[in-house]
Amino acid sequence: MVKVQDIINRIEETAPLSIKMEGDPTGFQLGDRKQDVKTVMTALDVRPNVVQEAIEKKVDLIVAHHPLMFHAAHNLDLASPQNKMYCDLLSHNISVYAAHTNIDKAHDGMNDWLMEELGLENARFIDENDDYSIGRMGQLKEPMDLVDFAKMVRDAFHVQNLRYVKSDLGQKVKNVAIIGGDAGKFYPEVLKAGADTFITGDVYYHTAQDMMANGLNVIDPGHHIEVIFIKEMASILNDWKKSNKFDVDIVQSEVDTEPYNFL
Repeated sequence: MVKVQDIINRIEETAPLSIKMEGDPTGFQLGDRKQDVKTVMTALDVRPNVVQEAIEKKVDLIVAHHPLMFHAAHNLDLASPQNKMYCDLLSHNISVYAAHTNIDKAHDGMNDWLMEELGLENARFIDENDDYSIGRMGQLKEPMDLVDFAKMVRDAFHVQNLRYVKSDLGQKVKNVAIIGGDAGKFYPEVLKAGADTFITGDVYYHTAQDMMANGLNVIDPGHHIEVIFIKEMASILNDWKKSNKFDVDIVQSEVDTEPYNFL
């Protein structure tokens, strides 16, 4: 019988915890590492509606991208939806593991998946002096107008809309850096790597102004494009299952955890 720890071991072959960003609460989150696993569910977020989905699907382990616990609980009052969610997980024997910045930095991880969705070529690390890098660089076959490229990004990631910032230099898009999630703070490294355009989410207003003034185009398709984790992690686990002939089901969360609506 497959155990929770067996699946953790497989994930950490690709994305070892040693490469996670400092302070990131990634890794094993809740449950029993020795628990038998018949069904694993991959998910972007662990939210109350995702937990209810897991209960209905009789899931034993949730493998999520975003950690369940970013902040410590100050009490166990079940009037809090977050605390109630912890209780529901424990009472239904559902363990939780999060692969966050370790899968972001891993080879063939989050930022490689995002690059592939855009068809970018000549992939390389933003920081080529490191064995692992938080972001990736790639190139378009031919330079594109920023608006046309922004539309391509929108369509590739199936988002309703996005924001973009046109650099003061007004250059076309050729050399593209991408970091999933909220990574505006890394723009100096992106510029140093030679990018003319940076794709990341949740770009802060004043940071966007600094990027623009420093000659960097920016495309912000939001944080939720990391939903690609669901299918890609399921693929990793399915390949592992088949190669070892393990009797475990890998299911993908179907709950939409995008918090934003757009007019």
